[in-house]
Amino acid sequence: MKRMNSNDPMHILLTNDDGHEAPGILTLQSVLKSKGYRVTMVAPSSEQSATSMSTTTRRTIPLADLGGGSWHLDAQPADTVLVALRHLLADDPPQLVLSGINFGPNLGVGLHASGTIGAAITALLNGLPAIAVSAGMLFEEARQSPRTFPSTFNVLGPAAEFTCTVIESLRTQANSNGRLLPPGILLNINYPALPREKIKGVIYPEVSSGHLIELDYHRCEKTGHVTPRYYAGVNPEQPHREEGDVRAHMEGYITVSPVKPSWNPPAGESAELIRQLDLAGLDY
Repeated sequence: MKRMNSNDPMHILLTNDDGHEAPGILTLQSVLKSKGYRVTMVAPSSEQSATSMSTTTRRTIPLADLGGGSWHLDAQPADTVLVALRHLLADDPPQLVLSGINFGPNLGVGLHASGTIGAAITALLNGLPAIAVSAGMLFEEARQSPRTFPSTFNVLGPAAEFTCTVIESLRTQANSNGRLLPPGILLNINYPALPREKIKGVIYPEVSSGHLIELDYHRCEKTGHVTPRYYAGVNPEQPHREEGDVRAHMEGYITVSPVKPSWNPPAGESAELIRQLDLAGLDY
């Protein structure tokens, strides 16, 4: 990775899962450029929410140049990162990958399904520091018709400004060690859909084991088809009792959670499971 120099414009790869025309990514792109960052945007051509780290392998992928360092790709968020790193920016790699601003929070075990998080993990697995950024929603606005979510729109600018503050803080520290983030760790930022005066502060919680938003299915008796439906996984008046990012978000905090994706359990737990299996004596 290229060593940081505070006098050089940082090159940032920007993507999302809401699509290249989504207000979140356009706001973040504008704010980043206004701060002097060099931004390459490679985002999906259309919304690709809840696609996690899925990739496109069974068809060709249309890629369109929008000019000014912006592209859109008819594929998933993970694809956008891979196409950027291995094709578009192969000779000019970014120093940081930003995924967002997602229109809606990414908290708790919902991280597993998130395309926003999936893009960040893809960058991480390819050796680049990554930050995922999401803006919250209010449950009462989700019950309105039409669903316009004005509070979410209102915090996109502040969330972008906060993200720049985080980047500059990391960059200042990186001047001495050459890295923005420790290897294998990404940051997951969630900015609540609240005016500045109602935000309680910034905290660094662990990822919760619960959901903020649950998924259920309704079956049509006539066709037999099932329709996915979202519903609140937490009572807004009584957030999760456990400590973690869901509770902190519901209580009005900006959350910045370090996340380290890993398939491996702790060594002690792994050793105990191997002992329980007791397969050493089998004739294989």
